[in-house]
Amino acid sequence: MGLSFTTNLIVCFLDPIEISVSNEIGVAILICGFLIFVYVLLYLRSGFFRETRLELDFIIKEGPYRFCRYPQYLSFIIIIFGIDLMFRSPFGIVITITLAILSLVYRAKIEDRLLKKKFGTE
Repeated sequence: MGLSFTTNLIVCFLDPIEISVSNEIGVAILICGFLIFVYVLLYLRSGFFRETRLELDFIIKEGPYRFCRYPQYLSFIIIIFGIDLMFRSPFGIVITITLAILSLVYRAKIEDRLLKKKFGTE
């Protein structure tokens, strides 16, 4: 995630083409993504910054997880998309779609396999 985020920032900063969208829209989307991220962070507390392995004996279905299985990944995509719009970068949007989303989908699939192995179809 860090690599795709850094790549996206560099691309947005260096992109000479600008799409016609207000910076404020990008900032608003960025703030929404950040607020979702903070909500997930506060909800999970210490388990958030560890590697991809199962620490719990149950599947979390409350808090932000009642809306989405991977709310932290969703917030990351929203944050990056907000940055793309803030910089008005069409190449940033392409990088978000190709690099960030695909890498998060890959990571989510790995986590899904671990969840199915431990919990079955719960």
